[in-house]
Amino acid sequence: MMHEWIHTWSYYNQSPVTVSLIFLLFSLINLLPSIMAFVRKHRSKWVIFVLNILFGWTVIGWIVTLVWSLSYAGENHQTEQAPGK
Repeated sequence: MMHEWIHTWSYYNQSPVTVSLIFLLFSLINLLPSIMAFVRKHRSKWVIFVLNILFGWTVIGWIVTLVWSLSYAGENHQTEQAPGK
C-alpha cells in the first residue's frame, strides 16, 4: 500500500527532461527579483541577490526582494543645472 502511494507522488514515471524544465522554471521564478535588480542596474543588486538566495524560498522574503528590486535606486542620474544657477 505505502509503495503504491510513493509512486503516485513521485516523478518516477516522468521524463527527466520534463522534471528539469519544471525545476528550471521554478528557479527562474524564484530568482526573478535578482534578475530584475541586475537588469535595472539597482544600486543594491548584490544585497538583493544574497537575500533572494537566502530568503527567496519563503513567500514573504520573495515579495520583499521583488518590491525592493522594483524600487528605483539605480545609477545616480542627476539633472545638470546651468552654471550660475
